[in-house]
Amino acid sequence: MFRKDIKTMMIQDNLTRLFQEAPEMEITGRDDIVIFSDLHMGNGTARDDFKKNSKLFKHILTDYYLKKNYTLFLNGDIEELQKFSYEKIARKWKSVYDILDEFKGRNTLYRIIGNHDFELTNMNHHKYEHDILPAIKLKYDGQTLFVYHGHQASAYLEKHHKVASFVLRYLAKPLHIKNRSTAYDSKRKFRVERQVYKFSARKKIVSIIGHTHRPLFESLSKIDYLKFKIEQLCRNYLAADDNEKKVIEHYIKYFKQELHHSYTKKKDRALTSGLYDSHTVVPCLFNSGCVIGKRGITAIEISNKKIYLVYWFDKKRGKKYLKQQNGQNPEQLGDTPFFRKVLKEDHLNYVFTRIKLLT
Repeated sequence: MFRKDIKTMMIQDNLTRLFQEAPEMEITGRDDIVIFSDLHMGNGTARDDFKKNSKLFKHILTDYYLKKNYTLFLNGDIEELQKFSYEKIARKWKSVYDILDEFKGRNTLYRIIGNHDFELTNMNHHKYEHDILPAIKLKYDGQTLFVYHGHQASAYLEKHHKVASFVLRYLAKPLHIKNRSTAYDSKRKFRVERQVYKFSARKKIVSIIGHTHRPLFESLSKIDYLKFKIEQLCRNYLAADDNEKKVIEHYIKYFKQELHHSYTKKKDRALTSGLYDSHTVVPCLFNSGCVIGKRGITAIEISNKKIYLVYWFDKKRGKKYLKQQNGQNPEQLGDTPFFRKVLKEDHLNYVFTRIKLLT
């Protein structure tokens, strides 16, 4: 127990230091921001996790976020430097860097370092030179949204990422040993999220991370969210008229099916909770997920004084998401087979009001 307490104190101190040293950027309700993390761009071979969603990613950057004048935040692990050389990555994905250069030319690109691309900080020459930040604080109406990759909440990764990088590239890769990183380990995911949650609740801020590849909205995992929606709909049912009751029954049935499906996918149900030992859930933890999802890409958007968790997908791989959900239809990207769907949304002022009252 004592060792565990010491480790927690070290992580919390590390996050505090990261927060204190991070530069600030003022944003307003007129700003449009999108946050992606965990591209893990490789060399274009079968071992390159980015490859399968690369076409989708390029389309949504050029045909949606550039056209709508969004500011782009890349929140860590953009290049997979623990497995591939920067030169091979830059050569293979020149088309992606060209798009990023368009954002950079408009002064609407911010890059934050992760543990898989940390090597860039030691390079003399790369695409971004001095533009990579450890973290950034977005100041909105006197409140703070703290954007950082999230590996800083792991005592091991923060201290030994250089050793991990060496082992992966020069030992695991030649021997074809799989990389069981935090993104593939449910217990490690949960430990990172719990540390970030504790820090954010204590500071009364919103933290937006990546790293675990698990999308989170208002500190709720998908299972927590589904339970919350079912409970909310059951309460609304009592005051509904006959037509409204039919609609509510439809959504309850849908959410129950999703809940059952989510539980059957989990090997350890004890790790599906997003409550992090908290009696009252404070909406202080958000996670943009990743760009290398099996069926698409998730991201966090901030626009019109609201925060959104959005899902981009190819209709061939995400047919079930073409259905209307929460009263919203997915938005098609021009004449492409790609769609954008808002999974969850809330007003920023309401989020911060709940943080203030619940902590």
